[in-house]
Amino acid sequence: MTNNNIYKISLLASSLMLLSAFYLEYFQGALPCDLCITQRWFHGLIITYSLISIFILEKFINVKIFILIVLSFTWLASAIAGLYHFGIEMNFWLGPDDCSSNIDFSKDLLTYLLNKSPIKCDEIMFKILGLSLAGWNALLSFLMSLAISYFIIFKRSLSI
Repeated sequence: MTNNNIYKISLLASSLMLLSAFYLEYFQGALPCDLCITQRWFHGLIITYSLISIFILEKFINVKIFILIVLSFTWLASAIAGLYHFGIEMNFWLGPDDCSSNIDFSKDLLTYLLNKSPIKCDEIMFKILGLSLAGWNALLSFLMSLAISYFIIFKRSLSI
């Protein structure tokens, strides 16, 4: 498998994940919370980086392993963001104050509610096979990072 194929697989996987999120938002009514949108930014970055790697970096720069390492770390960052969100959904830890369904009943309640996002990060909007979208994002992103890392190690051991 060539580096170019890795970039194409990365582009395809991230594009499918991002398009699925947009489909669920616009056609199924699963509105994203702030952390969901953050995870989308990682996929936008992965798509952009993969496209640049396919068309430009692979042809002109002789730092192919470095390019793959950066791509692997970007997938890993996406996995960490997904795991963080999944942990908030499962009540393993608390999320940001402006992204939870906890309400502070104080004198500034109206101002607090008007400044809050109506979609909460600690509420699961959509599940597939019993796992939330944040969980799937964490799992698939980690597997992509692992696959790219394996390719880097395997390629180095063959000295290709």
